[in-house]
Amino acid sequence: MPSSSAPAHRGVIMAVCTAPAKGVQKKDQGEGRLVPGKGLEGDGHFGFAHRQVSLLDAADIEVMKRSIPTLFHGAFAENLVTEGIDLKSLVLGDLLRIGTALLRVTQIGKECHSRCAIYEAAGDCIMPRLGIFCEVLTEGPVRVGDAVEFVPEELPERLVLREITRIAGGKGETVTDSMLREARVTLVLDGEEQVTAVCTPGEERYWAVGHLKCRRLIDGREDIASLEILPGEVRVARKKMTAGLPLLQRILSSSASALLEKDAGPALGPVESGNWSIPASALQDGADWLGEAPVFRATGGTHAAALIHRTGRRLFLTEDIGRHNAVDKAVGWAVLHAVPLGETALVVSGRLPEDMVHKAAGAGIPVLGSISAAIAEGAEAAERGGVTLAGFIRNGRMNVYTRPDRVMPDA
Repeated sequence: MPSSSAPAHRGVIMAVCTAPAKGVQKKDQGEGRLVPGKGLEGDGHFGFAHRQVSLLDAADIEVMKRSIPTLFHGAFAENLVTEGIDLKSLVLGDLLRIGTALLRVTQIGKECHSRCAIYEAAGDCIMPRLGIFCEVLTEGPVRVGDAVEFVPEELPERLVLREITRIAGGKGETVTDSMLREARVTLVLDGEEQVTAVCTPGEERYWAVGHLKCRRLIDGREDIASLEILPGEVRVARKKMTAGLPLLQRILSSSASALLEKDAGPALGPVESGNWSIPASALQDGADWLGEAPVFRATGGTHAAALIHRTGRRLFLTEDIGRHNAVDKAVGWAVLHAVPLGETALVVSGRLPEDMVHKAAGAGIPVLGSISAAIAEGAEAAERGGVTLAGFIRNGRMNVYTRPDRVMPDA
């Protein structure tokens, strides 16, 4: 999400803390070694599931020292104390680099089952709220003074070159063409396989979280206890169990439709949103933005989804071979970055049948538009759910089928 004051994405390590066993106070050792799949060598939490390394901001520790001046680095059972980098801006699945070591955020905060001595003394403990937990992906040393930096997500290779015969004008020629790859990813929810999707590789964490949001299995990122990304799999654990909406099938093909049970509309209820409207030109800009999707431009083989703020600001553009997957990825990005979906519009490249309207309604998005056609059942579902539905958004024109009060014609 664009911001006039971007968070600090680079900082420094202020302490490297370990203890020989769990329950023993951690102390600053000044240095250590990060081991893939294990954590900080020599620490009592070494090999502790997905919570392999914990991070805490030095500034937050200093705030607590106003109440307890004797606090020291390691007192909160944190492994790494950082300064400069904005830990609060990180979301689940983000990457951090310390020298040659690469870490991935798997959990933000934790549940404390009993009040620690710090809480009893100060009436607060910052680790449950502000602690960042990571898994270690690549090995490397870590020392006080080392740089720690946010690493932007790099999408995997999605294209493959293939020699083909192109026939045009009665003649054939051999050329090299770009083709799109597909992959399978399985969402494991609370330890049980939930669904497998055929999708375009990349942004799997957004797909998983968006899928859960659209099916009302989570309300927001605060419901997620942890998120792990494995080859071909995303594992999500929730803080609370919600029944959500059932699927008709567990395997979602790239062209899957009618995904939810027939009673999904009544179960979803109307979309709640404030009394706002969006300029028609903003929806047109969103539709134009779809055409900039890089994989579509290279192959013509993807659907795109663009998330637009009600003011018209561009938020997030994504694409996938499956139109439902593209929507899930856009919704998941918004959930993890705490963007209020009730203040957004979603513009997609595919048709707008009933099940696509249900996805928008499940996510709480009040305005859904497309460069393509709306289906009668889609318009009926949008009417029932209070969703503004717009189709054929092209060349400054559009058809608004429901709730036209939310779309302002441009003067």
